[in-house]
Amino acid sequence: MPGLCHTAAHLSTQGNRTSGHPRKSGSSCGAQLERGCDGTSCGIVIDGACKAHYAPSMQLDQMLLPIREDLATVETVIRHRCTTSISTITEVVHYIIQNGGKRFRPALTILAARLAGYVGDAAAQVGAAMEMVHTASLLHDDVVDNAPTRRGRPSTNAKWGNQISVLVGDFFWCKACEIIVDLGQHRILRAITDAVVGTTEGEVLELIKSNDISISEEEYLKIIAHKTAKLLACSCHVGAMLGGVSETLEHAVQRYGFDLGMAFQLADDALDYVSDEDRFGKSRGTDLREGRMTLPLIIALQRCDAREQSLIKEALLAQTLRDDQLAEVLQILDRSGGMAYTQEKTLTYVERAKSHLAPFKHSLEKAALFQLADYVTTRDM
Repeated sequence: MPGLCHTAAHLSTQGNRTSGHPRKSGSSCGAQLERGCDGTSCGIVIDGACKAHYAPSMQLDQMLLPIREDLATVETVIRHRCTTSISTITEVVHYIIQNGGKRFRPALTILAARLAGYVGDAAAQVGAAMEMVHTASLLHDDVVDNAPTRRGRPSTNAKWGNQISVLVGDFFWCKACEIIVDLGQHRILRAITDAVVGTTEGEVLELIKSNDISISEEEYLKIIAHKTAKLLACSCHVGAMLGGVSETLEHAVQRYGFDLGMAFQLADDALDYVSDEDRFGKSRGTDLREGRMTLPLIIALQRCDAREQSLIKEALLAQTLRDDQLAEVLQILDRSGGMAYTQEKTLTYVERAKSHLAPFKHSLEKAALFQLADYVTTRDM
C-alpha cells in the first residue's frame, strides 16, 4: 500500500544500512553519510547524492539504527517500571507491549537530546516516559471511541472492559511521572503535564465537533494542534532540555516537533481513506464511521454540490456505514480535491518542521530527524 504521496492516484484507481553501534552526538555515519552536500538545508550526502528527502526509500527501523541501543533500553525501562504484583495489570501491560508500536515518540526524544549534545542515559528514560504517556492516551481514546481493535488486534477495552482499560491508562501515566520525578527533572515534568492538558483539551474539542459538518479548517487545525501536535512537540522539547541548550534552540526543536505532529495527523487523516486494515491497523473509512470530521472531508464539503453534501452527511450519521456509501464518499474526496489538498498541507508542515532545525550543525541526528519528517508522508502504517 503506498504512502500519502500516492493517495490521490490510489483514490482515482479505486473510485546499504548504517551501523547500530553508538556514536558520539554530532558524529558522521562513515562511508554512507558524509558532509558537504550543497543541496537543501540537510547538508547530508548519501551514496553521492543530496538526500534531504531520502526517507521515502528507507524503512523506519533503518532510520532509527543509530539509536537502536537506546530504543532497546526504552523497552527495558517500560517493562521494569510497569512490573507490579497485580497480575491483571501485568497481563494487560504485556499485551500492550506485545501489540507493538513504532516507538516514534521516544525516538524523537532521544534524537532531540543527541542533537542538543546530550550523551547520557536519561534520554532513554525520558523517552520511555513519553511512550507511556502516549500509551495512556491511546487506552483512554479507545474507551472514548469504543474502538474494537488497536493495530489490527482486539483493543484493551475489548478484551478487559472499559474500567480496566482506563485504570491501566492511569497506571501508565503515573509510572511516566515516576520516571521523571526520580530523575529530578521537574521542568520536564511540567512540559509533559502541559502537553497532556493540551491533548485532553483537543480530545474534548473533537468530541464537541463530532458529526458537525460546519466545522472549519481553522477549527480542525486547532483540534489536531492540541490532540496530536502538542505531545510530539513535547517529545522533542524534553530531549532538547536534557542537552542544556539555549531557550532559542529548545524552541526550535519544539517547533520541529509541533509541525511534525501536524503533518503526522494530516497524513493519518488521508491514510484512513486509502489504507487497508492489515497495513494500517484499522479498517478503511474508520473516521467516517465514527462521525469524525477530518481535513479531507472538511475540504470536500466546502467544494462539493448539495447532492454530494447530502451523501456525505448521510454517511456520517449512518448507524452502519455501507460499502457503497464509503465508495461514494471516496469518489467525492477525489473529485473535490480534498485528498490532494490534505496531501499538500501535510507536505507544507513537513518542510516547515525541517526548517526549524536550520540553527543546528549537520549531524547524523539532524539527518535522522529530516528522514523521520519525510517518513510521515510516505509511511503505510
